Amino acid sequence: MDIKAILWVFLGGGLGSSLRYLITIFFKTTNSNYPLGTLSANIIGCFLLGLLMGYLNRLELFREELSLFLMIGFCGGLTTFSSFSLDLFNMSKLSSMIYPFLYFATTICLGILSLLFGLWLSR
Repeated sequence: MDIKAILWVFLGGGLGSSLRYLITIFFKTTNSNYPLGTLSANIIGCFLLGLLMGYLNRLELFREELSLFLMIGFCGGLTTFSSFSLDLFNMSKLSSMIYPFLYFATTICLGILSLLFGLWLSR
């Protein structure tokens, strides 16, 4: 087991999770039942992941430590599948299945498009 690798992921994940928490707090001020905080964190994380992958590869800076800290740690901590799943579950209890489906489709489609946009922008 590589303790340094775990430490890089831990540090990046802590920063990413903290940013996700701040994004969630920011969107709690809106009076929307739609999970804008989780959606925003996931879209931003996917965009940053694409941007980082592209820049690190293009500048030949792709090192294991940077990958562990930025991509697995920070972007992994920023994005959140568990909150996304809980949001879907709660939405399905409160409304018709249209809103949960729209949230699911929006998150998946915008996440992939954001990742691709980040990759494109980095070239």
